[in-house]
Amino acid sequence: MFWDKLSGKEKIGLSLAFAVMGIALLDRLIISPIRGRFRRIDQAIKINEKQLAHDLRNVHQKDQIEERFEKYVEYVERSGSDEEEVAKILGEIESMARQSKVYLANMKPQTPKEIDFYKEYAVEIEAEGSLSSLVTFLHQVNTSTQLLRVEKLRLNSTKKGEKTLKASMRIMRVLVL
Repeated sequence: MFWDKLSGKEKIGLSLAFAVMGIALLDRLIISPIRGRFRRIDQAIKINEKQLAHDLRNVHQKDQIEERFEKYVEYVERSGSDEEEVAKILGEIESMARQSKVYLANMKPQTPKEIDFYKEYAVEIEAEGSLSSLVTFLHQVNTSTQLLRVEKLRLNSTKKGEKTLKASMRIMRVLVL
């Protein structure tokens, strides 16, 4: 009916238009989604290959890592209850304060925090001393065999003209569960 009334050129033009529309529709509905899925799969494969290479490198270094860990495990493993650990930390801090001639005005152990595979022990300290003795104390804390670290530090002068400083600090220790 409609097709029969068209001339030869019109039939060719309409056929070409339908063919182009069919190809465009085929591309939009079938080919593009498949191509996009292949691209996403290729990207996922590349990411997984990189992760696998990284993991294989770690597996090959397992013995070296374990050997290094064994050197430090005694410093980060718990040897008793929370109270015993806090007592060890307080004893170490008091000993370092005596050696560096720092007066400890107040020590407040904080409740240990359990985070993933380790536990953080914290102690709030208020101390007084000269600048050189406080610096010595801070150095001793940071080089302690218990692997202590000063997390916060605040220094204030006591009185005008005096060389004594007040220090307020938070000392931390991390132990593996």
